[in-house]
Amino acid sequence: MSLFERRSSGVKLTEAGERFLADATRLLDEVRDAASRARDAGSAATGRLVIGTYFSASTGRFRDSLVRFVRQRRRIEVWLREGGRHDLLTAVRRGNVDLALLLGPNDEPGLDRLALWQEAGMVALPERHRLADRSIVPWHNLSGETFIVTSRGSGPEARAKVEGLLPAGHGARFAAHDIGREALFNLVGADLGVAVLAESASGASYPGVVFRPVGDENGPTMVEAAAYWDPKRDNPALRRFLALLCAIQDPPSRGGAD
Repeated sequence: MSLFERRSSGVKLTEAGERFLADATRLLDEVRDAASRARDAGSAATGRLVIGTYFSASTGRFRDSLVRFVRQRRRIEVWLREGGRHDLLTAVRRGNVDLALLLGPNDEPGLDRLALWQEAGMVALPERHRLADRSIVPWHNLSGETFIVTSRGSGPEARAKVEGLLPAGHGARFAAHDIGREALFNLVGADLGVAVLAESASGASYPGVVFRPVGDENGPTMVEAAAYWDPKRDNPALRRFLALLCAIQDPPSRGGAD
């Protein structure tokens, strides 16, 4: 195949040469574009970050960290995935989720852990509840209440924690529903029971619902947030988000698998 015609006046492309040059130019442009995209992804200028959590982003540190990250990395897609602890940690191990933001401080085999901020425990009460005017609600005053919990997300962990904080021999009942956070608070507003939550979930308002800190004579009960990720996960966006979390964490503690 001839690409050039040589004449005394110079070299001229044949028809095959013109087609070859056009295709080669297009391929080189695509290679340059691919290299540029790879450089952007490698420097976390672009990419995707999948965060699994049951924490609310209505207020608090999680919302602040998301807002700061999105403003700094506007070309990175941030996807949120809700679920229970087991499901989200399994997704991290399988590479379907980059980072799980859950209750701490448990170590998880094969995963690194970063202890983050602490939040006050809160109780959602019907606005006409006998404890609605208290500045802080003692656990022992909730002994006879019906606790509305979700059967997914943080529901099972929240129930176990509440049962451990109520006094021995309490008469509390637990009503589990396969619902999300908004429906749970709507049930509280309908005077069907009370619900416990982390402070970050109290940023939104719901008809007929008031939020109060819950604890004992020492103050509100605190819950800890922790980030879990696979150290073998090679995602520059994950590394950037972890750096941001490190900058805003409360205690300088980090745990990992042996």
